[in-house]
Order: sequence, then C-alpha cells, then structure tokens
Amino acid sequence: MGWLLGIGGALLLGVVTNLVYDFVKFGGSRLPLARVRRAHLSAGARAHDVGADGLVPLITWSAARPLTPGSLVTRYEGRLRRPHVLDGTDWAEEVARQRAAGAAGRTAYITRLTVDHGEHSAARVCEVGIAESDYAECMATTRLGREDPRAGRLLREALGQGLTAFVAVAPPTMVSACVAVRDRAGRLLLLRRSLAVNTFPAQWTVGINETMKYRDEPGAAEDFHGLVHRALEEELGLLPEDVGPLVIGWLGWSERASCYTLVATVRARLDAAEIDRRREACHSTFEHDMAAWVPFTRRVVSALVEGGECPDGSRRWSYLAPLVAREAWRAAQQERANW
Repeated sequence: MGWLLGIGGALLLGVVTNLVYDFVKFGGSRLPLARVRRAHLSAGARAHDVGADGLVPLITWSAARPLTPGSLVTRYEGRLRRPHVLDGTDWAEEVARQRAAGAAGRTAYITRLTVDHGEHSAARVCEVGIAESDYAECMATTRLGREDPRAGRLLREALGQGLTAFVAVAPPTMVSACVAVRDRAGRLLLLRRSLAVNTFPAQWTVGINETMKYRDEPGAAEDFHGLVHRALEEELGLLPEDVGPLVIGWLGWSERASCYTLVATVRARLDAAEIDRRREACHSTFEHDMAAWVPFTRRVVSALVEGGECPDGSRRWSYLAPLVAREAWRAAQQERANW
C-alpha cells in the first residue's frame, strides 16, 4: 500500500510542477484539448456583437484554414480609375478640401478579393488586389461615410451585396491593421492614444495600429503580412526574429472609419520591459502616452470585451478593442489546441 501512495504522490508532484512551469513560462497551462474547450470567455463577451461597433466581417481565418504567406497571393494594381459608390461632386470636392488642408501620403486599399472555399486542398489561397490611394482620399471617404447620410447608406447597400461585389465598387480608402501583442510571459499590451493624434485621442487600444502603404519600388511591395511586420517594427521596435508566427484571423470593413480592417495576433520572444524600452525609442512613440501590460486571462479579456475599466480608470476603449481582444483570445486557444 505504501508504494502505491508513493507512486501517486510522485505523479501528483509531477503534475503540479508542470502546471507551475507552464504558468511561469507561458502565462497559462498546456492542458489537454478537453480543458481548452472549457476556456471560454464569459457569456457576455461571447455574445458581444461587433456589428454594433460598426464592424462588418468579410473573411475569418482559423487554425484549420490559416492565412499563411504561402496561401496569400497579392497583386499590385497601381492607381485605378474606376467608378465607385461615392463617385460624384461631393466626394471630389471633399478630396480637394483634404488635399488643401495638407493630407498627403501614399496609402493602399483592396480592389479585388477572391477566397477559395475549400473544394480542393491544392487551391486554398486568398487572392487580393491592392490599388494605390492617397491619404486625402482616405480622409474624404472616412468623413463622408461617417457624416453624410447618403454616403453611409450607399456604402451599407454595397456591403449588403456581398464581399466580391463590395470590393469591386468600394471607394479609394485604406487598409488598417490592428495587432494584438503578447510578451514572452503571455501578458497583453494595452496602449492609450495620445492627444497628439487626429483620430480617437485618449482612447485605449489592444495592441498597435498601422495603415498599409502603397509601394511600387522593386521588392518593397507590402502585403498583409508585410504590413503587420512593419507595424511591429515602427510602433514597438520588434523585428521578425523577435516574435513568433503571425496569426491573421479577421478582415472586415469599419463603418466608423470607412476602411478595411485587418486583425492579427503575435507573441513576442521578449519580456515586457524590453518591449517598452524599444517602444519608447521608436519614431511613433508620440502616438501613445500610456502603456499597460495585463494578464491574458479569461476574466481580464472578458471584462475588456464587455467594456470594463481601462488601466487609467476610464472606460474610453477604442471601438476596435472588443474585436481585437476576442481575436487574440481565439488565436491563443487555437495555439494551445495545437500543442
């Protein structure tokens, strides 16, 4: 009997030791899949409707059908002259006003999007057409989409026709990437936008945001993965070797900004202190005036999605924060299921 108790005690000690190791190194436990399936967010967080935040999903990727560099085909189409849903005097005049006010810079938007639906495994690709826009056009589209009832109605009607039809008539705008970042210990980065930025000042975001640039120099063209890596380098000083694999999980349309929105998640190989040190040395550091690293737990993420308190005691979350937090949680659950 004594030897049975000894074996049982040794097994229990081994399980406890592994759990402690996993929590210290990974910020969570690597338990079997049955346990992972119970690691749901709260009912309120799961029920949160991003449509109420003005976000319309176009494509969602999963662990079974991930968006990898090999499954993404990007074609660069230069500057297109084509009709779009906001064509007309109002849009042209607003573009001219934005240019006169100093809005400038090459941006990019999606003009064609073809998704394979899995009829055969050899064709599991996402084909994207990227055309050139400029920042004045982006701002004109954003302002009209947000403030002009007719423009907003035209955009919603086009969205109602489906993905393929919409991208064929979408106005020149931009692709904005939201990147949820976790440190080596698994903590999640939150940032408060400073008062120096033009859009959504003093609001808290989950991770970083960056806009796609159109580049036609040989070797400089930017696809979705390139956009995320540039965002990590410019906003946080993180190079590709400093992070694990990128997980791009969501692409949709933001009605509040009248632009395409991409959501990605990445886990850094560095600790929070080193990432903070690099972030403070980046040229984009002025965009944020406060940072916080929070535990990446069911309770914390659920509270964030449901609109709980920000680290500064306010509730000034970006409208994108619930979506990005939930996508980060989904990516982490898929990661654990693959262990």
